Amino acid sequence: MSKNLVYISLIFSSVFISCQKEKGSLNIDSEKDTITEVIYSNDPDYVLSNKNAQELVEHLESEQNTLKQKLKKANKKEAEALYLDYYKRLGTIVDSINTAEVNTLKSYHEFKENKPDSILRKENTYNKVNLYFRKIDSNHYDFRIKPGYYYKLFQNKVSREYQEYMKLRYDEHKLVYDSQINNKKVSLEEQRDLIIKWEKFITTYKDFKFIDYAKKSFTDNLTTYLFGTSTQPTFEVTTKKLYVENEQEYIYFVKKNPKLISAEITKAFLKHFYENDKNFTAEEFYVDLRDFTKKTITDKIK
Repeated sequence: MSKNLVYISLIFSSVFISCQKEKGSLNIDSEKDTITEVIYSNDPDYVLSNKNAQELVEHLESEQNTLKQKLKKANKKEAEALYLDYYKRLGTIVDSINTAEVNTLKSYHEFKENKPDSILRKENTYNKVNLYFRKIDSNHYDFRIKPGYYYKLFQNKVSREYQEYMKLRYDEHKLVYDSQINNKKVSLEEQRDLIIKWEKFITTYKDFKFIDYAKKSFTDNLTTYLFGTSTQPTFEVTTKKLYVENEQEYIYFVKKNPKLISAEITKAFLKHFYENDKNFTAEEFYVDLRDFTKKTITDKIK
């Protein structure tokens, strides 16, 4: 398999609350992609109990319409407050739909291209409220709000830092969405560009209210850029050799962007890789490289 195209294993961090399934690691292989962690909300202020799926969909649609109406009259400060509130509200409704539709979600992987009418109707219903069946792994799905929902709603209604943050979240999510829905591979160049954008954000908006979450996205994307995923790694663990395409990519990145934090980290990664590939067993080498890279990233973005 060519390594020119490597899937971006996006581990989504919640913007401010673990109310939507934002954390995880996802692989591009349509049969093997895996989100390793799924967080659901249990905030008592938003718990929706004893509601069936139809009632929840109606409730979600109503809340979405209410948000649109409120945004029409909101100034920037009010719009940002609405974002914080409705990100949580809508995310919790989606969590509740996942609970109500547990049987559908358990069997969804079985249908593939031969979906019964009942499933096609459900896809249509959820599409109307901006939801889609997100693939967690080859046998598990959940519902998730489509990429760009918040960005498109709040564009030009919030401060620049909020808008840029939402745009980056949109870009991240869209990569995952396109890989699943449109079977689109993500190139190393696209992966690199996203890392550069996150770096620009965290260095420009150091006092952003949710800067820690932005730093988490930067860290997760850069880590995957350097290590790949279990099905599409960037180097052969047993031989401790970088794949040629990845090695060339890293060298190009470092030479072209010597002043970037991410390039400095990539350079340190390469140096540590070359200096220690003979000093450890394969397993020890991987653990040492992982721990070194994690510490290097943390130190660089304090």
